Amino acid sequence: GASEYSPLTYNRQKPAFTLAEGATHVDISRNNRSTAFTLAEVLITLGVIGIVAAMTLPTVINRANEKQWKVAYKKAYSSMTQAFLKMQTNDEVLDMTFTEGSGAPNIGENFKIMSKYFNTVKTCFDNNADECWVCAEGQAGYIYNGEPEWLGCKTSSYAFIDYSGIAWYLYSNIEWPVLVDVNGNKKPNRLGQDRFVMKFAANGTNAAYMESPDKIIPWSDFRYKTRWCPSGYCLYTTWLLE
Repeated sequence: GASEYSPLTYNRQKPAFTLAEGATHVDISRNNRSTAFTLAEVLITLGVIGIVAAMTLPTVINRANEKQWKVAYKKAYSSMTQAFLKMQTNDEVLDMTFTEGSGAPNIGENFKIMSKYFNTVKTCFDNNADECWVCAEGQAGYIYNGEPEWLGCKTSSYAFIDYSGIAWYLYSNIEWPVLVDVNGNKKPNRLGQDRFVMKFAANGTNAAYMESPDKIIPWSDFRYKTRWCPSGYCLYTTWLLE
């Protein structure tokens, strides 16, 4: 008779695929199908992620830019203050009293004197302010182009660029304010964002025109729209305190 270990006997004892094993295999396959993502599900998920990113990314970028502008504004304010103190120490500050009809002619001269304390890389004192200051596409309180953007500047006004790339512009050579663009020619060139306004003051007051100014002060905050703040939210003073 055949040996109990013959191939015939072995095959009868060890079936290649039992009914129970088949059932288990089918169940595992079903589980794999239930946990796998379909292409449609993946695309929907990516779409949702993209929408959320599109909604939040501009806010993140704006906050980062605002932080940079705020730091640069404080630096610019400090630089102007130090330059003006050096002018006073060297007895170079000219009378800036305002007279009706002629303004304060020495304002322009004081601005030019002050520029030498900034290690300027370019001066624009010859009817060429637009070579140092973005005029056509920038805000500078320019009254003639009007609302809502108040774009433009007086090319006859004085301007210069300092060694750090910060641009300075005098609104008028016979009157204040002084404007600063903390990132030079780079956009957005908007007041209250990368552009800020300052003026001279004296005798414990905020008067803009006086015989002997002794300090630099920022423009007041604007929370409404004006030619000095077309966006309606310019924290000229508050940002220096934060």
